[in-house]
This record gives sequence, structure tokens and C-alpha cells, in this order.
Amino acid sequence: MADFKHIFWSVLFGSAVLGGLHAAPSHAADDEQALMARGAYLATAGDCVACHTRPGGKLFAGGLEIATPKGAVISTNITLDPQNGIGAYTLDDFEKALRRGLRKDGAYLYPVMPYVSYAGLTDQDVKALYTWFMHGVQPVAEKPPETEIGFPGNIRMSMMAWNMLAESEKPETGDSSTYDKLRRGHYLATALEHCGTCHTPRNFMLVEQQDQYLAGSQLNGWFAPNITPSNTGGIGDWSEDDLVTYLKTGHAKGRSQAAGPMGEAVEHSTSHLSDEDLHALAAFIKQVPAHDDEMEHQARDSFGKAMQEPDIRSGIVHRVDDLYEMGGAELYDANCAACHGSSGAGTADQYVPSLYTNSVVGSGRVDNLIMTILEGVNRSTPSGHVSMPSFGSHSDVQRLSDAEIAKLVNYLTIRFGSGDHQVNAEQVGAMRQPHPVPAPVPAAAPQEAPKPTPPDHP
Repeated sequence: MADFKHIFWSVLFGSAVLGGLHAAPSHAADDEQALMARGAYLATAGDCVACHTRPGGKLFAGGLEIATPKGAVISTNITLDPQNGIGAYTLDDFEKALRRGLRKDGAYLYPVMPYVSYAGLTDQDVKALYTWFMHGVQPVAEKPPETEIGFPGNIRMSMMAWNMLAESEKPETGDSSTYDKLRRGHYLATALEHCGTCHTPRNFMLVEQQDQYLAGSQLNGWFAPNITPSNTGGIGDWSEDDLVTYLKTGHAKGRSQAAGPMGEAVEHSTSHLSDEDLHALAAFIKQVPAHDDEMEHQARDSFGKAMQEPDIRSGIVHRVDDLYEMGGAELYDANCAACHGSSGAGTADQYVPSLYTNSVVGSGRVDNLIMTILEGVNRSTPSGHVSMPSFGSHSDVQRLSDAEIAKLVNYLTIRFGSGDHQVNAEQVGAMRQPHPVPAPVPAAAPQEAPKPTPPDHP
């Protein structure tokens, strides 16, 4: 996302403020400074910055375009500016917007604002968030463009009917910092981190299907995967520690790496949670009802092994231009092998991950593999910065064509993953669009892949 993290953390008073919600004693909840610290942590857990700051824009000033099937919804200014932001909001106004999706003027917010999840926040935490936004966020006198989407969404009153169909979380009670582990994990997952907003499939009315909670959903070109404890479709073979490591760093060795929207969530939210909260969140996710996936018949991170074939290439140098068309193996050598290695094993420390035992390459859906190649990876957490270049474009010039990316994806899934998905250039082209409408990537039934062999990690 935008390079605003340095401003963000200076506003959040540095690491002392983000030391954790549990560090703020409950008996000091009415003290403004304690509320400020608590509110700063809650705003980070709620990932408010991700939607309310556009790339290159000022912190919380809005203007980010969020794609929906009806068109782009533009996020609002939630700084202290009284004309363009929420500076004139009372605590009651703030609560109505946060938990009920109602602006100060009575108009309905669009549900890309996850108020159905934030509805579960305690009164104490709503007050802490309000205190921090009123005193810890700098006003920005900028008015984002108005959202213009298709009928009936352009009539905000239509959101009243949608709200009646959507199932909002029930407000929690008591002091959320004193909850036991599973209750705390439930609170984080359903209210603050709103995991279901991305990972739960939606019906034709775009309402979350609660009977399929966390079973996976399309997300603007990406696929937010099944994160239930299913051993084939989800993350049933992940331990609690695996999940904590992933949420803290964006990387779980031999399992998966965060990119796209999840990379942003790790960068701006989960990587800054306390270890205690991360374990609570992971423990809760590990015990939700498991849902199998008809496109996943084996754990996504269990496919493939390092290539051990001898190099029998001729050594002849071909011109890489329109006179010579490279195949998948040659595209891999030219674009991927320098970092991931000729064997696909990645680097010894797994800064560059292996391509086998890799959830993205082993998935029965190729959406995230295509999107990662198109958009690259750019994720910063307290543990360091991780990047992979975009092969979809380079200095406004197409780096790899749609046909080349299709060949590369098929090569990667055959060699290291779940088989031949017969991806074609048209599928890649549809996903290359700047604001693709969420839609599944059609794929042929994958051919049988080699039986997984536990790799010897370098």
C-alpha cells in the first residue's frame, strides 16, 4: 500500500503506545491517556488505516477506491477536520457510524465499511477509539470524491434493506482486555480484525454466509482462502504457532506468504498485535467449524519437491524477442530462478520462499498465483521488509504478456504444485484489469500432480 507507515507510527506515539491493550490497566479506563493508548491499539487491530488512506495520500484522509461488483466505493475522511472529516462527531455519532453504519447526517454507509463486524465492539472500546480519533489524529482538510455506483446502491436508503438481511455481531460486554483466551480470540476475529469480511463467501446480495464462516471468498482478483481447520481445504495442518508466525511476519516457512490485501493486513494490523492477542486469535481460528473445499483435495502446502533433474540445456543462447517464443521452463529461468533457485527451493533462510510446499502454488485455485506474479509483493513488518517485483508491469511497460504469465503459471503448478490448470492468456488479461470485478478464475480439473515428498530444506 502507500508509503505512509512512518507517519502512522509517529502518530501512534511509537512502540510505547502500541505495547498492548493488556498493558493498560482496566481501572484506568476513564483516564484519557489510558484511553488514548487503548484506542491507538484498537485502531491498529481494526486496521482502519488500510481503507481510509489512499496510496500517496495523507493519513486517514480517505480517497481509496475499493472495488465492488457495483463499482468503486471511495473511502471517507475520518480525520478530525470538522467539514470534511469526523471532527464534529459526538461519541453517539461515532458509535452510530462504527456499529450501525449511519453517518452524522443520517445517511447510510456502504458495507465495505465493516460495521456489521464492528457492531460487536464493547462500549468501552468504542469510547477508547473515539478518544483516540478525536485527539490522536491530525485533521486533514481534504474532501474525497463522492462514491458513484450503480442502481440500487446509488440510493443510500437501499442499505436499510441490506442491513436487515445482514447479520451484525452482537455488542460484547465487560472489559475486553480481561477476556479468556478463546473469548478474546473470538472478539479479535469477529469484531476488530473482521476476518469474515474477506474470508467468508457471500450470497447474491453480498451478505456473508455465516454457515460458511471463513471458508474462502473472491476478493477483487485475489482469493481470500479457506482458513477453517479443514485438513484438505483449509489450514488444518497448521499449528497455532504457525498461524501466529504468519500473522506476525507474513510468512510461515514451508506453508505460505502474505501478499495483496492480506499482506496489507499483516503490515498495518496483525504484525503489531501483542503475542498474547495473536495466540488468542490463532486459537480461535483453529477451533471454528471446518469446511472442506470442492476444489481442494489435499493440503495446499503439501505439494511438490525440489527439482533434482540434471541440467541438460544445450547452452545455446536465444534472442529474447518476437522471433523466439519462450516456454514455461525458459520463462522461469529468465524471471524466477535468480531468486527462487533452479530447484525452486528459494533461499536458505526462506526470505525468498520455496515454490514447493507452498500454499499459493499448491492451491486448487490459481487466482493468487496469477495476482502475485502480476502485482508482486511489498510487505513491511517489524521483522523486516519483503518484496518481489511485479511482472505485470514495469515503469508503465508490460514486463510479461498475458500469454507468458499463463505459461509460467502452468509451469509452476505442474512442476511444484497441484497440476496443470490450463490457464490461458484471456484469464490473465481479465485479472490484469485495475479494478476487476470479483469472479472465480475458471480452470480445468488439474491433472494429477506427483505425490508429495517431505523436502530437505536448505
